[in-house]
Parts: sequence; C-alpha cells; structure tokens
Amino acid sequence: MTISENIKHSIFLLTLTGIFFTSCVETIINVRVHPDGRYSMHFTTKGDSSDVFNHDFPHPSGPSWSTRVNKEEGDGDDDDIWTMLTEGIITGSYIFTSRKDSLVTLQHPIQVERKEGYFATRYTLRNVFTGRKVYRKYPAFGQSLHESDSDSTRWLDEAFYYMCSQAINDLKKDQSTAIDEGVADRVENHIRNTLARVSQKDLFNELENKLAFIDQMLRPFSRDLPLGYSTLLSNATDVYEEELRLTSDLQDDQFEYRIVMPGVISSTNADTITGDTLKWSFGLQQYLNDDYVVSAASVVYSAQRIQAAVLIAAGLFLVILYLAYKRGH
Repeated sequence: MTISENIKHSIFLLTLTGIFFTSCVETIINVRVHPDGRYSMHFTTKGDSSDVFNHDFPHPSGPSWSTRVNKEEGDGDDDDIWTMLTEGIITGSYIFTSRKDSLVTLQHPIQVERKEGYFATRYTLRNVFTGRKVYRKYPAFGQSLHESDSDSTRWLDEAFYYMCSQAINDLKKDQSTAIDEGVADRVENHIRNTLARVSQKDLFNELENKLAFIDQMLRPFSRDLPLGYSTLLSNATDVYEEELRLTSDLQDDQFEYRIVMPGVISSTNADTITGDTLKWSFGLQQYLNDDYVVSAASVVYSAQRIQAAVLIAAGLFLVILYLAYKRGH
C-alpha cells in the first residue's frame, strides 16, 4: 500500500479520535423580509479557525452572496478568533444544498412567500434544518452525543455496520459494481456477525487501516465477489464516514436565528419576540434526528383600501336607509 493510501485509510481512525475534541462555534443568522417579497440574509460565524472553516455549516456562495473573513489576534495562533460574514438578497425559495462535493453536510432550505390580497398582503417564512436521523442510523452514537459521552466503544460497531450496509446498497445501484442480491445479504450478515464478535477496542485498532479490515472480513466470499470489491466497498463508505464526522462537528455549533417581517406577526414558533425581531436559539440536539423548523407569518393591511371599503359600505347603508325612509312615506 502506498503512503497516500495509508493516509487515506487512516482517516477513519482520525475521525474517531477527533470526534469529541471540538470547541464551540456560534452562527447568527439574520433574515429581513422586505415588503416586495425579497429577503436579505446575513450569516455570521465566529470561532477558531478549525471551527469556522471545517465545512460542517458552510456559508452560501455564488453570484447572490458576498463573503468576508476577519481575524482577531490572540496571544497565540490557537487563540485567534475568526469571523466569517456572508450576506445576500434573494427571493422565493433557496435550497442550501451545502457543498456540491458533499451529500451529507447539514442542509437548510428556506421558503419565503408573499401573497397580495385586496385588503392585506401576507408573508410566510419557513426554514427547515434537515434532521440528521442519527437515531435511525446509529442509535448508540446518538445516545452518546446526548450524554456527551466520548466512549466510542458504545457505538463503533453499530456505526461501522451502517456505513458498510449503505455502501453495499450504493454499489448495487451501478451495474458495474453490483453483486447478486443473495450474496449481498450474506455479506451484510457476515459483517454484522463479525463486528459483534470483535471487541470494541480491537475494532478501533483494526480501523486504523479500514481497507485491510474490510478485505479480511470479505475473504470468505472471495469466489463470489468481483476482483477489487474490498477497495470499492471501502471507498463507498467514505461519504458515510464524512457524515458521521460532520454530525460530530455540529454538536458544539450553536445557532441564533433572527427574523424581521413586514407588518404584524400573525403566527410563529419563535422562542422569543423582542420588539419587531423574532428569535430562535438551538443546536444539534434540536435536529439530531428530526427536522427543526423555523416558521413565521405576518400580514400588512392596506389602510387606504380598508378605509375606502368602510366609506363605500357606509354610503350604501345610508342609501338603503334613505330608500327605506322614502318608501315608508
């Protein structure tokens, strides 16, 4: 195995050893909905360089966005505080699909709608922080995050089995890498049984070279699997390995979400309302499994049209009274 391959296949071990050594980073999201339906968004993330630039919560980029980065000098390089600020004005819906090269970074699509009526214009905002579905994928890992428990022996086998089973399913989608359904079931069952027999400590050590460990597990199926399948499977687990790392990185990210809407607030699930500003505060626990939704609605009444309608109604009422009076006499 080459040096680069050794480095690649030790990433899993580095992920595990670094999974709970994260520091806190705060992201403030300010949204202002304008009367014409457009809305401006400001993202401010503050922390040390490893937090701000680790891609667990990437800022949007593209023609609609501008980004700048500031650094506050500390006593040492590790004490420097970095601030990333991104702002833009958009309309309608915006799908924050995270990085194009990542399928597993936190996604948070937003939808803002403006509906104009004769007497009032209504605005709605809905921003969904997509749930990480941790308890459906590896419940023991979710429990360890909930308890702030750094002991990976509680969840390592469960997490690695999920990665392998998902990778096998992904390989089955491509005819060039697909294997017989019956063989796939046998392989998955064998991996589950192997992981159940290996102590968590030994498994941790084995995963220092993920490819070699997978190759060893698949040896009983050498006649049933295509040449190089161990490498294909190892590579296919990379995205799920990244997913686990990113979820772990998000555990100390705190978000403060602020919205200013036109008119009068008609409904919201905000934590607090201060003046004209709606506020939410949340972290990974709120979207660890299910979606976390930020929602608000407001209405702007047209005073002139309402006054005109009242005057017209009053005039019609007086006309009816006058006609009734004339008929009575």
